[in-house]
Amino acid sequence: MTTAKAWLQEYWYVPLVVLVLGGFFWWQSRQPVAIEPVPVASSVSVSSTTASSMSSESAKSGFVHIKGAVANPGLYPVTGTTRWQAVVEAAGGLTADADVTAINLAKIAVDQESLYIPVQGESIPAGTSGTTANPTAASGTALVNLNTASEAELQTLSGIGPAKAADIIAYRETSGGFKSVEDLMNVSGIGEKTYERLAPLVTVGP
Repeated sequence: MTTAKAWLQEYWYVPLVVLVLGGFFWWQSRQPVAIEPVPVASSVSVSSTTASSMSSESAKSGFVHIKGAVANPGLYPVTGTTRWQAVVEAAGGLTADADVTAINLAKIAVDQESLYIPVQGESIPAGTSGTTANPTAASGTALVNLNTASEAELQTLSGIGPAKAADIIAYRETSGGFKSVEDLMNVSGIGEKTYERLAPLVTVGP
């Protein structure tokens, strides 16, 4: 008993600390627990890219009419990037006596156009796509005739300057004229990419 009293006299503050700590933890247990809000992922709308974003300059799908010296003349569908060569193949190909020297089969076939392919020695009818006396490009501008155009007229073509126009005329004079638009690739400095850009803009017709 004497020992307990002596301990209490020496460590009198221990019970007080225990009491204070116990009261503190009891008070803490009575406080409401704050719950952190969980962030909700915001919804992300993804807009899909569609083919409707194509330029308004692109040609429409539709039908064209091929006539004359092909196996099966008639209407054929085009996609807006179809070239006349593909239409000829769809029509069964050219007949043995077909004459395409004045026809640009590399041109893109546009909806509602018609193309007449003559036989050898036949006069080309007026009013058919690619064979009119004043043919026009899909944009409505007149095609440049490689066999009659002056240097100034040739320079209206994209990428054709004075030197290239002179080369085209030199080829025309030394080779007896352009037999087809494809002959452009025989001109020095005109490669496949340049030809593809120029082909829809030129003609070798009368």
